[in-house]
Amino acid sequence: MKAACRRIAIRILRFPKALLNRRKCAAILRQTDLRVHLGCGDDRQAGYLNIDARPTGATDAVMDLNQPPFAPDSVALAFSNAFFEHLYRDSRLPHLRAVRAALQKDGACCYMGLPYFRNIAKFYVDRAPGTAGPVFDLQNVYRYTHGNPEQAAGWWLEQLHKSLFDEAELSGLLRNAGFEAFVLFCYAYPGDAHELPVNLGFYAAKSGRPRERLQADARAFLALFADKRIRMDSLVWLDS
Repeated sequence: MKAACRRIAIRILRFPKALLNRRKCAAILRQTDLRVHLGCGDDRQAGYLNIDARPTGATDAVMDLNQPPFAPDSVALAFSNAFFEHLYRDSRLPHLRAVRAALQKDGACCYMGLPYFRNIAKFYVDRAPGTAGPVFDLQNVYRYTHGNPEQAAGWWLEQLHKSLFDEAELSGLLRNAGFEAFVLFCYAYPGDAHELPVNLGFYAAKSGRPRERLQADARAFLALFADKRIRMDSLVWLDS
């Protein structure tokens, strides 16, 4: 009986917050020219609507991001860091299609922080210096293949990595989602024990742009995160 009463009390306490979030989401979905930070976690980006599937100190709104419910042509820029690999495999394509539909004609999206399995495997086989520790051993590999979910008490399933990526996997997803103009890149994360290019990302535009223009636009955007999320001198463009 006490347990049942406690559950009811928790629901009552959460109800105002849930109602507030629904109103907030409804207001967001009426806006245009949005700059959205998807899967923000605890990382708040100034100038963006910070959105996550769970409430944190950084979130402006809580949403299901498997198929973001933004209105068509309402998003100027969609950004994410270390998010896309947390979606289930069968949610990745619906997610990208929804994001593309939401982009304005001249809009773009930039996703970074994806595990780049080609280099992860190479550095393990080569016994390269580790990004955490002296050697790129199985513990190093595990950080990228699984995401160290044990460190996320209470939400380990959300933290668990559901996908790995290489050029072919990511290019296929983007093309199937309707993106014709995109570039892929890999890079090193600043502050790792040994900075290795084990991170993958893409910059995709809704409308067609020459590859050189896409690379210039991507580089200008990524430079905003120089020495915080990306070591710019490690940036390498990949075949797509």
